[in-house]
Amino acid sequence: MFPVFEEDREVKEEKETTPWTYKMDWSTRQLVKGADGRHVKTSNYAEYLEEIAKKILHTKRFQYKIYTDRVGVDFFEHIGKLPKHVPLAIIRRETEDALEAHSEIEGAEVTNISQKESRIAFTVQIEGIRGRTKAVIDIWQR
Repeated sequence: MFPVFEEDREVKEEKETTPWTYKMDWSTRQLVKGADGRHVKTSNYAEYLEEIAKKILHTKRFQYKIYTDRVGVDFFEHIGKLPKHVPLAIIRRETEDALEAHSEIEGAEVTNISQKESRIAFTVQIEGIRGRTKAVIDIWQR
């Protein structure tokens, strides 16, 4: 016999793609290259969220025209240096606000701010659209 098709029901197989970005070597501020000379992409969603968070916290808002107004921080006058006269609670709030402005990040919570040698490290819990991750981002010089 003949198959019966339902006209009202449309079957679509949508393959959900994982977003990616290029990995950065933050000590040299260069894109990471693989053995074949190509730039290395993030391989999973947690890695993507961590790399996006690092890019946001390393970038002053409106500094680069390639980024939208949702990328970067505008609180810090000197990116990479932690102001001594500003309370940690304000730094925490501004960091969370900067991360949450990104369209892929639904929530961010700075759970700890600590000093590692001469650098300040943020421990951040990031809730993305497709998952969550915990990252330690040590970008601010003391």
